[in-house]
Amino acid sequence: MKHKVLIIGLGRIGMGYDLTSAKDGAILSHAKAFSTHPGFELSGGVDPDENRRDLYSAYYKGWVGEDIATAMRETSPDVVIIASPTADHHRCMMETLAYGKPKVIICEKPLSDNFTCAEKMVLACRDAGCELFVNYLRRVEPGALEVRRRILSNEIKPPIKGVTWYTKGLIRNGSHFSNLLELWLGPIKDFKIINAGRIWDENDPEPDVQLEFDLGTVTFLAGTEENFSHYEIQLLASNGCLRYEHGGSKITWQAAVQDSDSDEYTVLSKHDEKIVTASDKLPLLVAEEILIYLAGGETKLCSGESALRSLNWLLKIRAAR
Repeated sequence: MKHKVLIIGLGRIGMGYDLTSAKDGAILSHAKAFSTHPGFELSGGVDPDENRRDLYSAYYKGWVGEDIATAMRETSPDVVIIASPTADHHRCMMETLAYGKPKVIICEKPLSDNFTCAEKMVLACRDAGCELFVNYLRRVEPGALEVRRRILSNEIKPPIKGVTWYTKGLIRNGSHFSNLLELWLGPIKDFKIINAGRIWDENDPEPDVQLEFDLGTVTFLAGTEENFSHYEIQLLASNGCLRYEHGGSKITWQAAVQDSDSDEYTVLSKHDEKIVTASDKLPLLVAEEILIYLAGGETKLCSGESALRSLNWLLKIRAAR
């Protein structure tokens, strides 16, 4: 039996990325992922924009409209994807729960830019018996999971210090990488603001800030989106250097080795080990994780409760800058 899926929000991650990508075989949106995966039926889409609804009808099957109540009644989805703008997440989730009984809701990150609203969303899903996940999708990517395995097995040895570059706001985009680093290094324990930086899009800060995790310390540095987007992590361990580049499409490990020219020095190897990634199919990997959960398995997706704890730290940083 296929699980029925409704997508609320037909913008870039909802549908649009795959309509503009020139990369063969890539799966970059929820619409393409759930229409491709054999375990799901893409049963409908919701968006207030008529042009987006027309595009959905041109590329995908199923009901499409602008009203969540009607969508829930017409499609009776098992899984609802909330990919609307962040300011609409709370309303969309409450309407979803009021007019249907989905088993799973996947909400795009961040849950909200307001902690009280985010907490209400988590509690509402809990009360409704609906599992809430937040779409920090890099944490299900095989290369990222291999990094986690190496850190937990001590193949990448602490102490770990690092630098992360981000653009377009700490909460909107930097949170992808703080969440990933929590997967690798454990929960955030503290922070220290180095430079308050500017505000992006009216309420999202772009500070330079040092985050302390269980297994190490990573300094987040804000780039300038107007110049170019930049998302990169570099971690220095006691036995080498990990580079997570181009938003995660390239991951390399340089082991520490004895310098061939001098017995007195240890240096990084000139030969990178490339860690296999699947960053061009992240939404499909998310769909597979949802199927695992629905079958009673353990998923690597970020729970609503975990996302709420992460958001709390980022909002503390915003308040302190």
